[in-house]
Amino acid sequence: MAKTAFITGANGISGSAIVEHLCNTTAPDDWGSIIVTSRSPFNSTVTDPRVKFIALDFTHSIACLVEKMKDVCRSVSHAYFCSYLHKDDFAESCTINKIMFENFLSAIDKTALELENVTLQTGGKYYNLHVEPVPTPARENDPRRYGPFENFYFHQEDKLADLQRGKAWSWNVIRPEAIIGANSQPYGLNEALTIAMYFLICRELGTAAPMPTNQRYWEGTEDVSHAPLIADLAIFVSTRKLCANEAFNINNGDYFSWRYMWPRLAENLGAAASSQQRFEKALPKEGDLQLELSLAEWCQGKRKVWEDLCERQGLPGAKTTFDLAGWAVGDFLFQRTWSATLSVNKARRFGWTGHADSYQSFVDTFEKFRQLGLIPK
Repeated sequence: MAKTAFITGANGISGSAIVEHLCNTTAPDDWGSIIVTSRSPFNSTVTDPRVKFIALDFTHSIACLVEKMKDVCRSVSHAYFCSYLHKDDFAESCTINKIMFENFLSAIDKTALELENVTLQTGGKYYNLHVEPVPTPARENDPRRYGPFENFYFHQEDKLADLQRGKAWSWNVIRPEAIIGANSQPYGLNEALTIAMYFLICRELGTAAPMPTNQRYWEGTEDVSHAPLIADLAIFVSTRKLCANEAFNINNGDYFSWRYMWPRLAENLGAAASSQQRFEKALPKEGDLQLELSLAEWCQGKRKVWEDLCERQGLPGAKTTFDLAGWAVGDFLFQRTWSATLSVNKARRFGWTGHADSYQSFVDTFEKFRQLGLIPK
């Protein structure tokens, strides 16, 4: 019998990647229906008669959600939760994302009568690598680290396992790190978009484009997760009994140093950067936070430069992309003084062979931004 997918956060980077993966790589006799949901109107880069949209807000009550979902979700076999609401305040972000997942989970359990699997996407923040140095590469069975802020990923994963206990359906958790991808409705957590805009503005100004970070992070080891690859793993594990009730890390399968990646990305977009970047500030202690240059400060006064570039290239609609860049989020990421990577050995042991070149992931993402009319050439 053909499977039915239910994908939340379908306008986001990961949600849209799963939609595109199913539309582009599966046949109707395998996946007969693809139900997508978001709070805002669905805006996809693919067209497929199997795709059906339902507007849902998972901050609403379970009863309200069940009423809206009971008919359309009856045949759902595989549910993929990719919803996330970003709040600058950690406590507020924790509260809202806990509520959203609890409501989703209860509602899909009550309405999907043929449910086989629920897959939750969390991320590298599960390991607290965003706030402090952690053993690296992080592995799925590492003990939980309880840092200065409550980690709502713990709550989500525990709720998933608890509700599934004794049920016919299975669960999976996917943990990516630094997601690289393009979607039609980007927002400030898109690292690749922020980097692309920084390079393009520096190119327009005729100035160098040093990486806004610190010497330790610049010389460390990094990994990223390409959104299409995340989608591939999500479908792989959620449809194999061998992978049932397991969590899996996901990255591209390679590792790099920003010292050598940054100049390559700059060159791709016509900007100037050197692997011999000099830092004025002293080498920071691992665990401290330090920025040689703040993107949030640098972007002040750059809006006109961006708008003039868009206007000259006949892309007036791309002017608004300036407000979608995550300048402050970029500072949050690049101020770290520690390397934090994920191990994908577990996914390999379970038979997954996906891989992507990280440089090409960025380049392909830049090109997709252009195709979507978000950035000029």
